[in-house]
Amino acid sequence: MARAERLAAIDVGSNTVHLLVAAAPEGAHPRPLFRRRAFVQLGLDVAATGRVGPERLELAGRALAAQVQEARRHGARLIAVGATQALRSASNGEEVAVQLAQRAGVDRLHILPPELEAQLAFDGATLGVTPRAECMVLDIGGASTQVARGPAGGLCRDRSLKVGSGTLLAAVDGDPPTSAEWRGMERLVASRVPRDLEPATGHLVLGTGGTITNLPRLLGKAKGASLRLREVELLLELFRVGPATDLARRSGVDLERVRLCRGGAVILAQLMDLLQLRSVRASERGLRDGMILALLRREEGWWRAEEPLAEVAVGAGG
Repeated sequence: MARAERLAAIDVGSNTVHLLVAAAPEGAHPRPLFRRRAFVQLGLDVAATGRVGPERLELAGRALAAQVQEARRHGARLIAVGATQALRSASNGEEVAVQLAQRAGVDRLHILPPELEAQLAFDGATLGVTPRAECMVLDIGGASTQVARGPAGGLCRDRSLKVGSGTLLAAVDGDPPTSAEWRGMERLVASRVPRDLEPATGHLVLGTGGTITNLPRLLGKAKGASLRLREVELLLELFRVGPATDLARRSGVDLERVRLCRGGAVILAQLMDLLQLRSVRASERGLRDGMILALLRREEGWWRAEEPLAEVAVGAGG
């Protein structure tokens, strides 16, 4: 049997620089082979000063260069590199994108508009779902949150919210946060989540991004488990009464990720309440998987979003 083609996607996010290498067998869905992430937190600089500073740029440049080399060592023929809200909102975002691409030895780092980020995450998260099934995908990132809905394999409708787990991490000093800091986080989320979000009646609801995929682990549940609103509220109580180090030690989740999950859980709880969600199923697939699908469809033009991508290999096993 011929060796499956290998492709890679790197997401330069507000919290992490994250690599996925996948095998792309003919007639089947791409299969993840290798993942690597580095906590860089570009969003902290942007939240504090409106731009990416030189130290954070250096850290991101080293992380991205290492991941590009790793992708090539794993035999990736094509590498998609995209950035999200931190560089979208940074005053020097375009300049940083050029510098990062040069340091990593890639032609270009594409700053993804929110509607393309949402479509790619939707395509990735719904990969393997019955075509045309109505889905909603919640993608809580470091500095933005996408609420996308539509038929699996089709175009989604997106609401992009300018709040993420890193936004709330930057807003508190205490661990655990003080009562005033908790109220401040809740007010911040409420101010950036519109009250007119349409309930997700009849939709399969999937969650992606570092927050939603790691929250089940903090409860001792398996990856890909569903989260009920009551369980998210339980986690918020745990975050209120104890330091993140306790949850990190008990769960085995990285301390920095646990701190980010704290803010992400505040966002998720408010979204579940507004959308009238009984549960959300965590998906290990998401933006980077959508980028891999886009590479399969458009190769070097992967960042052009004229049409949905999830119909690639539809009907093949997930």
